[in-house]
Amino acid sequence: MAALDQIKTIVVVIMENRSFDHVLGYLSLPQYGGRTDVDGLVNLDTDPRFASEYDQQIYRPFPMADGRLLHDLPHGRREVAVQLAVSGGTPTMSGFVRAYVDASHSIVEQPPPLGYLTPDSVFMSDFLARNYLVCDHWFAPLPTDTQPNRVMAFTGSATVDDTKSRIIPHRNLVFDWLARRGVRWRAYHCGFSFFPLFGEFDQILGGNFHSMRQLASDIASDDDDEVPQVIFVEPEYGDSPVHFGFSPNDNHPPDPIGPGEHFLRDIYTALSSSPRWAQTMLVVIHDEHGGFFDHVAPLPVKIPVPAGALYREPFVTTGVRVPALIASPFVRGGTCYRGNLDHTSLLQLFAEKFAGDRRAYSDDVNRRLDQGIESVSSVLSPEARRDVPAAPATAVSVTQVLRSTKPIINENQKALLLAGQKLLAHDRARAIRQFPELVHLQS
Repeated sequence: MAALDQIKTIVVVIMENRSFDHVLGYLSLPQYGGRTDVDGLVNLDTDPRFASEYDQQIYRPFPMADGRLLHDLPHGRREVAVQLAVSGGTPTMSGFVRAYVDASHSIVEQPPPLGYLTPDSVFMSDFLARNYLVCDHWFAPLPTDTQPNRVMAFTGSATVDDTKSRIIPHRNLVFDWLARRGVRWRAYHCGFSFFPLFGEFDQILGGNFHSMRQLASDIASDDDDEVPQVIFVEPEYGDSPVHFGFSPNDNHPPDPIGPGEHFLRDIYTALSSSPRWAQTMLVVIHDEHGGFFDHVAPLPVKIPVPAGALYREPFVTTGVRVPALIASPFVRGGTCYRGNLDHTSLLQLFAEKFAGDRRAYSDDVNRRLDQGIESVSSVLSPEARRDVPAAPATAVSVTQVLRSTKPIINENQKALLLAGQKLLAHDRARAIRQFPELVHLQS
């Protein structure tokens, strides 16, 4: 029996704003094992692929301790174009310092975009990389920021090219696609969810959305005929306009990555301690690179501007590489998959699993498939392993829980505030029952 046939539950976690080299590039460094199967950081002092030029000076990646940054890094569509530094039609990946200086109007000896983390800072990602599978050619679908890349992940179509305060136009939302095929799905959220930005408020307030606190107990107690076949797990977004009960753990700078590692450990522990782990696949990715350096050029994937999109200039490449980890009994431990993937690879996986054909999601997804974007099923091993590695007990320093509204300083915060207010206007009682933090917002 094929591995995909034996998998009964697919769990998807999408974190925020980190690049592959920043989080997992260290795997290739000699002092951390020197993995030759991973396209990571090597020969940092001499290899031209790791040089970022500004004002006739060359800057190179450096080890960065985890902690709160002074500010977020530039990563909008225009800034990413500067970072890619296309020359002769080829991205040179040499403009990360220039984009940072343009945005911050300052230069330091070690520009934050070039910092890379080490195993002590990313203990859970390191555990998953060493005990399960790394995908070192998983790219954000688009060379731009959060909202467009999450829209691609959940619909396969780029209706927006930037992050703004609005309800996002969309088609082929993954929840609708799954529901039409009778697929059981559920979304777990730490705090306020991203999904209200799609405006499907009745669906958001239905029985499919649960608090993250229920994940372990649900997995342990669900009957076989009610276990979700697809689970989405959302972190507490740093951009949420209000925090209540959770600290930000989505990895979005300037917040540190440690709380996100704790979050991933909680998810893995809940899943792997259940007998159902034998039929489970956990996929952990980041929505986009967040302005951090990566040395691998995006893929030349061209897509037309879809009808109803809020922009005019088509995209001609993917975005920057992002960290991608897959844990399951159906992947070999300590391995790396080198095939080309992006967030629409998940939609191919769903189509393959639940419709019998990876081309069954949408024409938009198929355009990317035809240009070399593979299904996540490509990573699976035919034989299931029996071992279940235990997650490390590493201590994590978690920031103080915030219990009141935050100053609104960026577009994504404004968007989440707007979605929260609209959700309250749609059905205040159900909205507060689902997301208790919304009681702190003024509708």
